[in-house]
Amino acid sequence: KVSAQTQPYVKVDSIMRQYNEKIKSVDELYKIVYFIRNTFDADSLRLRASFIWITENISYDIEAFKKDDSRASMLNYVVKNKKTLCGGYASLLKFFCDAFNIESEIVYGLARTGKRDVNINRYNLRSNHAWNAVKINDNWRLIDATWAAGSTDDTDEENLKYYKDYKEIYYFTPPERMIFNHFPDQYKHQYLTKSVPKEIFKKWPLFTSEFLNENISAISPDSSLIKAKVGDTVHFKIKTPLYSSQMCFASENFKKISYMGNVKKDGDWLLVDFPVKVLGSYNLYLYYCIPGWLGFPAI
Repeated sequence: KVSAQTQPYVKVDSIMRQYNEKIKSVDELYKIVYFIRNTFDADSLRLRASFIWITENISYDIEAFKKDDSRASMLNYVVKNKKTLCGGYASLLKFFCDAFNIESEIVYGLARTGKRDVNINRYNLRSNHAWNAVKINDNWRLIDATWAAGSTDDTDEENLKYYKDYKEIYYFTPPERMIFNHFPDQYKHQYLTKSVPKEIFKKWPLFTSEFLNENISAISPDSSLIKAKVGDTVHFKIKTPLYSSQMCFASENFKKISYMGNVKKDGDWLLVDFPVKVLGSYNLYLYYCIPGWLGFPAI
């Protein structure tokens, strides 16, 4: 099924995913620029074509991430190795925007990518990510080519794994959704009528990429840190017009934590309880018992 957002780009996506020009240097990137310029006549289509080429051809560099190697974000490294860090993805998209005279900016800020970032409320906010703001049709839109291109599995933090896993949600992500897991250094890059304070962002749960796809407007508890004793019951509330008769809970140790709770409906709210049976600190994930995720890490 093609979503309303992707429908105008079906032909663009197909063409760019079949485009196989071999690029070995930064100078040769202009081969792609010329191809896109000659194939598509609107800025919106040229931007989409550039984005699809990037997400199709560039992977995340896990080894460079482990070494905190900033060289991996340089365009010559990206083109030569076909992999990079978030700064390289953002710089590459800006390269194409500049080539097509599309106004854009690289946005720096904090992104909460996985369980290692759940404890952000215990530390000072520190920038760890880069994405793009692009002005198209007189509107500023948000794009994260890094997260759109694939995902990092941090189940084993000593053995991170990257896999290509395209996510449409990070192309023109609505600002009111992007803020759930992207906090820009400059408030202007939130593009919200009312800015979200850093104190609020710091305490939020970890909202997964799949969460951004869901029609959810509020959650409770709204903190990543939930303190409870064995024998307590944690009451979860999700505000959404969608309905699921059951919600599932899991953790890295699935057999130890797994639980399926019956859902009650109260107006626009779904109510589900989780009985605390395990002592210790652990991540707790709450999600629909059908395809489609909603993440609730708790420690």
